[in-house]
Amino acid sequence: MKEIFLSFRPEYFKPLLYGIKKYEYRKRFCNEETKAYLYLSGKSRQVIGVMELGKIIRLDLTRNNYLDYPETLKRVDEYILSKDINAVPIKSLALFDNPISLDEIRNEIPNFMPPQMYFVLDNHPKLKFLLEQQSLNKKLFVHNHNQVYYDNLAKSVCELEKTDEFKKLHALHEKNNDFNNIKY
Repeated sequence: MKEIFLSFRPEYFKPLLYGIKKYEYRKRFCNEETKAYLYLSGKSRQVIGVMELGKIIRLDLTRNNYLDYPETLKRVDEYILSKDINAVPIKSLALFDNPISLDEIRNEIPNFMPPQMYFVLDNHPKLKFLLEQQSLNKKLFVHNHNQVYYDNLAKSVCELEKTDEFKKLHALHEKNNDFNNIKY
């Protein structure tokens, strides 16, 4: 399984954290199952855990598979037009007991710069070693992806945040002060 260091914008993180977001969308991505150390960029600037990702689904090549699902097909067509043609199945997410800040990484690896998208960790052995030393909590969710999640495929974060499921989970996590060790 390929291991990567994946940059993720914090404003798109909560649907992933709650297990609602079942696909990640990228113009380019690895074409194999992947273990991704998840780096939140922006003001957050920390590695928060590990995401397991499945083999990509090329939306432009599988478009005809969605003809019986008009809402899904409409969303897929919009993603194809935006050039985010790779839907990457999100299989699981586990958080570190203690997220690692960019400053902590730079203490070990001076001048370290996180990628805009991702990079393969085999090319960065010091970082790979540092990340592998972190202890993980149990997986927050597991999606088996035995079949396509038609109701979720090509849904934007904005669309996901408008769902009743997101609103309920967000209120619950805010009330319980869950995930308070992660900066967004």
